Amino acid sequence: MSEIEQEREDSLAERGPQFLIRLAAMLRTARTHDVSNQAFQRQLKDFIQLLSAMFEEDSGQDEVALAAAVGYFYLNAVRIRAQASLLPVYHWLMAEFERRSLGGVRFLSGVHEAELERFFQLFLAAEDAALAARIAEAMREASIEHIVAVPASALDTDDLEASLDHRQENERGRAKKVFWHAVLGTRRIVARARQNGRPDLRQAKRLVQPVVDSIMRHEYSVVGLTALRDHDEYTYAHCVNVSIVSVGIGQALGLSRQVLADLGVAALLHDVGKVAIPREVLQKPGRLDAQEWHLMQRHPLEGAKMMSRMPGLTGLTLDSMRVCLEHHMNFDRTGYPDVDMEWGQATLSRIVAVADCFDAITAHRTYHSRPRTAFEALQYMLGPTRVGFDPAVLWGLVRTVGLYPAGSVLETDDHHLVLALSPAPGDVRRPNCRILARPDGTTLSEDHVEEWTPMPDERHVVRVLSPEDHAFDTTELIAA
Repeated sequence: MSEIEQEREDSLAERGPQFLIRLAAMLRTARTHDVSNQAFQRQLKDFIQLLSAMFEEDSGQDEVALAAAVGYFYLNAVRIRAQASLLPVYHWLMAEFERRSLGGVRFLSGVHEAELERFFQLFLAAEDAALAARIAEAMREASIEHIVAVPASALDTDDLEASLDHRQENERGRAKKVFWHAVLGTRRIVARARQNGRPDLRQAKRLVQPVVDSIMRHEYSVVGLTALRDHDEYTYAHCVNVSIVSVGIGQALGLSRQVLADLGVAALLHDVGKVAIPREVLQKPGRLDAQEWHLMQRHPLEGAKMMSRMPGLTGLTLDSMRVCLEHHMNFDRTGYPDVDMEWGQATLSRIVAVADCFDAITAHRTYHSRPRTAFEALQYMLGPTRVGFDPAVLWGLVRTVGLYPAGSVLETDDHHLVLALSPAPGDVRRPNCRILARPDGTTLSEDHVEEWTPMPDERHVVRVLSPEDHAFDTTELIAA
């Protein structure tokens, strides 16, 4: 690659995240405001400015093309990296493109504000499947000459697929799609529950089924994605993480596919009662005082009450109700709510309690100097606190996340430094890893990826590094 080509690629790599953020902002604003509204017009001017700057930077380029293929976005054929902070925007936009069977959009030199206004109106209208099928025709009828919608069926992805490791792309790409579809869908479920006091069980089933399918196929990349922490959607991702880990534990314990599906839904909705807790309590950065803690302890009861309002009394409704009520009770009955009678925590509740605690321990708390790592969370749960959990379920947790959960930075006996990406079903001691540094100390660049899938039999872990002992951005590496 020549120096000029390298500079162009570097510029596009830098512009890519800005482009997606601006595009998403335009779409979200257009969803709630008319195009003549001042809020939309501000976003429109920012987007036009960005397009103009890109045309000026590359005078030989007469278009800015965004393509969605193989689970990634490409800006003028340069892949936009899915950095952790960009993930919510990245996957929300990907879902919007997929909903319209759209493979890409080309913005041609000369595009003007009136055309962009009409394009965004048509793009939003194309949520209707019938309109999505004729979006290109509708754009021609609207005299949009400098924007071209490219159907997914017309996009040639062969060259893109050839540049990726096909097996890893299949599983990891599917896992990312399943995970972020679930996160965005959970946000809609919570919003609806906040409005009408009832969660959408049908939507929850649709979100959970691909998770069950992945784990039943022994594809554990989706478990590795639960290590993602530094993004704006963590409130909803926690529900998804608990669902994924719960399904993994249930699989390890030998539950049937149908029970796994019900477990996944109940786990996804385990915290739905929190919509009845004041936001200032839920979002308080420091420790809760006694009154706030009393309010927080009501969320299991509120969740059970919400589930009781569901029409009909199905087995899934009852399972979800019990999980809402019991997921903080603890195996030794030291938790809450305190029930003044003999009470046995249900099996599904025991599983969700373990998955919930494991994920919550790693969440950021401002009164801790840093979040605990997943490895530290596992040590904590297998230590003195283990009496609060069903020992069989704890064993299932280890089988699901491995002895070295995703996000752990490991040193091997031959002095490789590696990042655990996901558990390997065959051996909890040998995760699927990305090599960070060779034994001679040389680190591998972002563009040079070497992985062990899983860690070779002749290698073993001698040390787990704490975040203070290394300078690797593990969240970005897992997100990549």
